[in-house]
Amino acid sequence: MGHDEVIRQAVDAARRTNHADVAAAWVGSLSKRDLPARSAWGSYVVLKNLPAHAFSPSAHYSATQCGVCGLTEDAELDDRVATYPYQVRHTGIAYAAADLITFPDRARTDPSHDDIECLHAILAALRALPDSAQLTELQKSLIRLFPSNKFQRMILLETFGYAGILRVPDHQAHWREFVTNDDANKRQPPEFFKREWEYPVRFWTGAGGVDDQAVAEHFGGW
Repeated sequence: MGHDEVIRQAVDAARRTNHADVAAAWVGSLSKRDLPARSAWGSYVVLKNLPAHAFSPSAHYSATQCGVCGLTEDAELDDRVATYPYQVRHTGIAYAAADLITFPDRARTDPSHDDIECLHAILAALRALPDSAQLTELQKSLIRLFPSNKFQRMILLETFGYAGILRVPDHQAHWREFVTNDDANKRQPPEFFKREWEYPVRFWTGAGGVDDQAVAEHFGGW
């Protein structure tokens, strides 16, 4: 298939995806722990502003990777949605493209009262964090609010970073503007443990808080 074809399919899949549908599937997954249904919103947020482009060797990492998207020249679609959240990176363009392409075929339910209550509890917990909060407190703030483990909570919070819901001053959210692979990964916090998190959430502190405008854009109906 190759880099250029994967990018063509990714851009086309994002154009054809309805934001309201993937957001509803995400909310509708919370109380039921329906992880494959949860995946597509994060992929859409990352791909929404992906530009069509030809392979461009990275200026900061291996020249076998594209500096724009991180794909190799011989890239293939990467359909691991069925095993979500294991080995999932929404910023992995080959995964995100396959995620959106297969989304219409996946069973999902509309948000229930319990799902909406989970969403409200998550947002309330994030808003209640003090300015001094770090990533450890961020992840722990969601324990017992919805069925999850630590890894699943981290992915949820990383997705909130891509979506601009978790505000990270001086670091661009994918929802607003595509963040290139080189630009995201050359920026790393000095603390080693924070580098386990995806950009831009790896730079979040409680002083950034929650962006209520972004919450309304994604979840205003709930």
